Amino acid sequence: MHQSGTHWLKFMLANAMAHRYGIPPPRYNHANDIIGGPRDPVHYPQVPVLKASHSMPHPVLRWRAVHTRLGLPRYVVLVRDVRAALVSNYAKWAARYEVPFSVYLRGDPWGKRYNSDLWWSIRFLDAWGELIERLPDRVLLVRYEALRAEPARELARVATHFALDLDAAALAHGVAASTKQAMAAKDDPARPPGAVRATAANPFDEFDAADRAFLSTACATHLRHPLGYDYARWD
Repeated sequence: MHQSGTHWLKFMLANAMAHRYGIPPPRYNHANDIIGGPRDPVHYPQVPVLKASHSMPHPVLRWRAVHTRLGLPRYVVLVRDVRAALVSNYAKWAARYEVPFSVYLRGDPWGKRYNSDLWWSIRFLDAWGELIERLPDRVLLVRYEALRAEPARELARVATHFALDLDAAALAHGVAASTKQAMAAKDDPARPPGAVRATAANPFDEFDAADRAFLSTACATHLRHPLGYDYARWD
């Protein structure tokens, strides 16, 4: 999910893999040299190949037979409270969007105005939520909030799900090497700033009363798979 800590999870996992397999640590905080996108080249074929994306799953992935017959990989789906994700996305791209937060919040149902908005998030959560419900052994859910609270535990869950040979020392190294300060020092100059946010402000403060009512109603009406989040509550 956009703005759900993807860079952080990838960076921790890449550092753990670098420690375990004796390869260089990730060059930048996006760690694409170790865990790239679907079309990125594989730089270290001697280590397990992992790929990351913000893609929606194809509808045919709902059927277990497709995974079995095609030998598809397992998936880890990283999500975050939609409200915090939207505030983070807006903070990163506000200069390009050139609209107040309340306008951005109402989004673009056609998916052309913003790189991610409420409607994209609902489609993403519902699509992956159905797979998690149908194939819990193939698709692992990780919540950003749990990752923040216990990064070592959640990183271990990811490693186990992917059957990675990462011992406790490798996992501990991955967490220790992935502080905000360490990641900020590895910004990719070719990418826009904002990959590592330093703010500790409550994202709910960005929503006025009308914004809160709009989001709660939209989620109650359209979101079938909230994945453990309660969008009626704001306390």
